[in-house]
Amino acid sequence: MTQTSTPLTTNQVREASTFRPYTAFPSLSPAQLDNWLSAVKIQAISAMEWRWPRHWLIQSRTVNDSMYFWFKKGSGTVRFGRGTEVYQFGPGDMVLIPQGIEHEIEGSPREEAHVYACHFFATLFGGIDLLTMLGFPMHIPARTNSPFLAASERMARNAAVRAPGWAKLMESEIYSLLIYILRTETALFTPLRSVDHQSDLPRLIPVLKWIDQNLSSHDFTVADLARQIYLSETHFRRLFHEVFGTSPVQFIRKRRIERACALLRSTTLPIKQVAADCGFAEEAFFSRVFHQSFGRSPAAYRKAELL
Repeated sequence: MTQTSTPLTTNQVREASTFRPYTAFPSLSPAQLDNWLSAVKIQAISAMEWRWPRHWLIQSRTVNDSMYFWFKKGSGTVRFGRGTEVYQFGPGDMVLIPQGIEHEIEGSPREEAHVYACHFFATLFGGIDLLTMLGFPMHIPARTNSPFLAASERMARNAAVRAPGWAKLMESEIYSLLIYILRTETALFTPLRSVDHQSDLPRLIPVLKWIDQNLSSHDFTVADLARQIYLSETHFRRLFHEVFGTSPVQFIRKRRIERACALLRSTTLPIKQVAADCGFAEEAFFSRVFHQSFGRSPAAYRKAELL
């Protein structure tokens, strides 16, 4: 017997319950995570396509921004920290490195490598590194139909040609990749202790936004920050350290240097102007602080092609 379908007489919307849900994220409710992701600011720094010889090596280093390597071809070993975390990678794998994480990567002596590298900042509420806060996995194994190759190719082209709108397009690509990782690799995430202080974080959000809006000013104090949320300076310092694991002064200096790195890599502004835009009253002091962080001057950093 031939079965016939009943023709629709009205438009029908597919029921939400018929879609396959995404895996829940550890430690955060969906509403809280959505609020955090809505507050993320992405800043694209660079994207490059590389071909490396056999037995290539990136010696132990720490970079100030976040970055990833995606391997179209090639294999090897990546070590994080003092070698406490070691991974073997191959074609299709991603090595995702949060800012400030020491790493060393060594290629196989058996084959050349075809690699895409992308540098960026992904900050939450004007200064918290998203990758560190949520505990993004630093090694992501190859997956069928992952978007990494196509997105990396587009970003490498955008960064090289720099046609109008290139930075915004790159930021959109990076955000999409991070959301993809968050949804498909949930089991690999290890959120930091700071996530446990999410009940305290909303109280500090106005301060973080105020810092970001006033970073070019060199004369605000910790007492000025405390007044934004009506706390004593002592109470504010203690709360800030509990949530972020660092002092307000160290946090602000880190934010100034992060902004300086972005400007040095993505603009041709004079060093003196970069210093002023990042809240350093004197170029000489800026250069000294920058050298302490990277072991090189701002001008040398700008000239260097960081992988």
